[in-house]
Amino acid sequence: MVLSMLFWGLAWPISKMMTAYISPYEVAAIRYALVSLSLIPVMVFLHIPFKLPKQSLVSIFLVCVFNVLYTLAFYVGLSFGNAGIAGVIVATLSPIIASAIGSFIHHYTLSRPQKIGLFFGVISGCFLMRVDDIGLLLSPFNLIFLAAAFLYAAISLASKTATTHIDPISLNFYSSLFVFVAFLPSFFFFDPKELLGLDYKFWFYVFIASLISTTFATTIFYKGIGILGITKGGSFMLLVPVFALLLSWLLLGEIPTTSTLIGGAIAMIGVYLINFFRPFRFSSKK
Repeated sequence: MVLSMLFWGLAWPISKMMTAYISPYEVAAIRYALVSLSLIPVMVFLHIPFKLPKQSLVSIFLVCVFNVLYTLAFYVGLSFGNAGIAGVIVATLSPIIASAIGSFIHHYTLSRPQKIGLFFGVISGCFLMRVDDIGLLLSPFNLIFLAAAFLYAAISLASKTATTHIDPISLNFYSSLFVFVAFLPSFFFFDPKELLGLDYKFWFYVFIASLISTTFATTIFYKGIGILGITKGGSFMLLVPVFALLLSWLLLGEIPTTSTLIGGAIAMIGVYLINFFRPFRFSSKK
């Protein structure tokens, strides 16, 4: 599980390195073409059906659409700023946003720890989005990745509904295939000869981002959830922003700002309180 989170964090700097070669749209198409192809043998090996359940068609379609929009924000946004900071914003704010939206849509009451967690989420957002500097607050980078955090939250909520009738890996296959098809026309707008001139480093990055960070890491994560349970297994996701910052520093030389470190730490506490905190209960002996 730790290795899976490391690979998820690695996807941020690797993806930024890929966009230095070709357009973000072409990168997205290539990455998710390989993800889709690589998930086919995984599904066959694990005996996961390819059939789409009628009960979840609407939620599956929503996951696919939100995934296209998120992928667009992900790759376009990386051209405006640091991959590590982007990873922290999305990985920490999206579960907080999902919890807030989910409680509103499904009309459930948040517990006291969850309310405190949401408060921490607001505070962390102030640090991460740099509300003290109007120029940075309204920068394209901040606006794009704030939108990405909302989109990822939407993916999480729609996926929760969809996976009541479809295996998560099957859902990942169809949403990845949808992204590939959505970005495939980009090859008609850019010079296809660029692909022939790409060096081995680019294809190595593609291999890491698609087969390792997506297919392998996601499959291991879902299998780990099945063994450890959603609470214990899901808590490993708190490592993603840490790895995103660390690996972006090692691979890209990005030095995180103090506001990012403080905001990320506060957000991780908020995510823990919302999704994973369980108060201890002591039973008195008679």
